[in-house]
Amino acid sequence: MSKDETPPHLHQAYNRMIERAREIMQKSGERLDNAVDEARETAHELGELTRNEADLLAQYVKRDLQDLGDYLRDPDGDLRAWFHMDSELIEASIRDLLFSVADQTSVQLAEFARNAGQPATWHTGEMTAPGVLECTKCTEQLRFTNAGRIPPCPSCHNTEFRRLRQNSAQ
Repeated sequence: MSKDETPPHLHQAYNRMIERAREIMQKSGERLDNAVDEARETAHELGELTRNEADLLAQYVKRDLQDLGDYLRDPDGDLRAWFHMDSELIEASIRDLLFSVADQTSVQLAEFARNAGQPATWHTGEMTAPGVLECTKCTEQLRFTNAGRIPPCPSCHNTEFRRLRQNSAQ
């Protein structure tokens, strides 16, 4: 496996962390950020992830959910536009999971984003939710149909990206 490839278990763990957070919120009424923290601890305690992997994935999940919440604060925000691609191209399980989290927690997601206070930035080596990321240097687009590791920009080798949305005025 090259240094740019993500171990397969991290793709699955990203999705599982979101699923666990959703289940925790449903069962106990925990706030979204606390539910992600609890899901992180569960993944580590079960031996699914090392402490470092669990901490990093929780950061990535929170970043993606914060960005989603920021987008959904707009009354015209549509989850399909946040993906910036036909939602049918995205793996059904992660698409449905994100839709269910968004449906249940749009107010919490918006609050989560407000608390973040800064626009989200994605970097090479991090994991991301499905959607389109745009290079901040050359505007090359990277399309993710499921959760995945962010490679360097194939055009300019930049390592910083922003999420592209269909209604973005870029």
